[in-house]
Amino acid sequence: MFEQLNLLSDADRILSLIRKGESKTLEFKETLLLDVKKKTKEKYIEKSVLKTIVGFLNTDGGTLLVGVSDDGVIRGLQDEISRFHKNPDKFLLHFKNLIKTQIGEEFYPDINYRNVDISGKSVLLVECNATNRPCWLNRKEFYVRINPATDLLEGPKLVEYISRRFPHT
Repeated sequence: MFEQLNLLSDADRILSLIRKGESKTLEFKETLLLDVKKKTKEKYIEKSVLKTIVGFLNTDGGTLLVGVSDDGVIRGLQDEISRFHKNPDKFLLHFKNLIKTQIGEEFYPDINYRNVDISGKSVLLVECNATNRPCWLNRKEFYVRINPATDLLEGPKLVEYISRRFPHT
């Protein structure tokens, strides 16, 4: 009921979302770029986050929680922020630059994001609206959300999907 009235804090809303688990419109990522096993910065982890955002934009929209493991445990982003970005503002600037260079500035109005503190742990909350035009990762890869997964579409499936989902493009 509080959720419907929009009275929940961001932290309470995130906790409520985590209890629901991953779905077509909800995804958890443990980090933005940190490989937690190797403790190194990895482009493939960033790409995984960006694919999810593009998939949400091309489908029904959705919410991405970065700093939450697949099993719903809040890990937080403090280690990543301190190691690679120095502070939360520089972390958010890095994220904004990823969106700008790999998704496109024209999608800024459809992507709302902020850091949220949950019991001393930082979680990046990313809310995406469904767009009215196709969105490409790096201007060449097209992703959609299919249940709790993000799939790359190519060839005839891509053409069919775009003509159905974006009939005016």
